[in-house]
Amino acid sequence: MVTRGSMSEGQLARVVLETLHRVMRQIWAEVKGEAGELFPAQSYRMLGMLAQRPYTLTELARAQAVRPSTVSRAIRTLSEQGWVRVERDPSDRRRVWIRLTPQGRRALRRLQARAAARLGRRLRPLGPEERALLAQAMALLQRTLGPAEPSPQQGPREAQRARRPIP
Repeated sequence: MVTRGSMSEGQLARVVLETLHRVMRQIWAEVKGEAGELFPAQSYRMLGMLAQRPYTLTELARAQAVRPSTVSRAIRTLSEQGWVRVERDPSDRRRVWIRLTPQGRRALRRLQARAAARLGRRLRPLGPEERALLAQAMALLQRTLGPAEPSPQQGPREAQRARRPIP
C-alpha cells in the first residue's frame, strides 16, 4: 500500500482522476442500464450545468470540450423531451440561451437519485472508520478544488458573464 508521504503530486493527481473516472463510468453504466430514457452521459453533464444557471450554446460547447454542432444536436434532443428551453437573446439575436425546464430539473433529480442509490450500494460494505475517511477525503478534494462557479473551463469574459443577470 502506498502511504500518503510516498506519492508525488503528479501520482496523486493521476490516482484521483483515474478513480473519479472509474466511479463515474461504472455508476453511469449502471444508471443508464436501468433508466428508461436513452440518455448519453454528455446530456447528463449538460443538465447538471444548466441546473446551476442558463448557458449559451458556445459556453456549453467549451465546457464540454466539443464542437457547438455536437451540443446543438444534444440540445435539440433535450428540447424535444421538454427538458430544456432554447431562447434567443433579445439584445443579440445570434446568441441563444439554454435553460433547464421544470421537467428537465425533475429528470436530472431522478438520474442523480439513481446514481446516488447505486453508489450508496457500492459503499455499503465500508465500515464507520472507512466512511469517515472517505468523507474527509471528499471534503479535502472539494476544498482543494474551490468553488464550483465559475467553472475552470470559463475564461475571464465567460466568468464575468456568469455573474451578471441573464436576460
